[in-house]
Amino acid sequence: MHTDSINLDGFKLAQSRINGMVRETPLIKSQPLKRDLTPQGSLSLKLENLQPTGSFKVRGALNTLHTLTKEQKNKGLITASGGNHGLAVAYAAFLAEVPALIYLPTSTSPEKLKKLQSWGAKTCTLGDVWDEANKGALAEAKASNMTYIHPFAEPNVIYGQGTISLEILEMNPDIDVLLVAIGGGGLIAGVAAAAKLIKPEIRIIGIEPIGAPTHHASREAGEL
Repeated sequence: MHTDSINLDGFKLAQSRINGMVRETPLIKSQPLKRDLTPQGSLSLKLENLQPTGSFKVRGALNTLHTLTKEQKNKGLITASGGNHGLAVAYAAFLAEVPALIYLPTSTSPEKLKKLQSWGAKTCTLGDVWDEANKGALAEAKASNMTYIHPFAEPNVIYGQGTISLEILEMNPDIDVLLVAIGGGGLIAGVAAAAKLIKPEIRIIGIEPIGAPTHHASREAGEL
């Protein structure tokens, strides 16, 4: 997605496409907690864990599904995932009544594999990390002509994830800082872009786990 192509209408269109297939999850105050995390203000949580598959990923997958032709859908959907995007694609395929094949690293837990299969998806474990599983998914997509959905570098996925900002700022227009997980970048790209289009002065802070500070390390190195 090029920055000059990002527009608020794209996020609103995504919101209308996925309406009724995802939950408008609640925005709740973090209190009461054992200790006050924000003595200088208030903290709210957007409960995307209440989505049908347990994460925000359904937004991007379903928005992308709506952009596919009937022929593309009928070929079946394929992707590579650490788990949550795979569940989202499996859920989208379930709703569209088409096949789904999800490639995952061999480290994926049996519980996640069972969840994927419960939505009707076929699974294939390959490699130690997502990159290796993704190479397998791309090769299979080319060989079988299935429709590949990237977990984060797909504009319609980014637009779908960004619908979270539309809900947050409608529920509480006074929010001035968003803390967003980075991961592959699809969530924060969509959330940050949408939020800035609605409220240019809002501050976005990306969060990464200490054990996988990929974006932080890239910024320090000055390259990917």
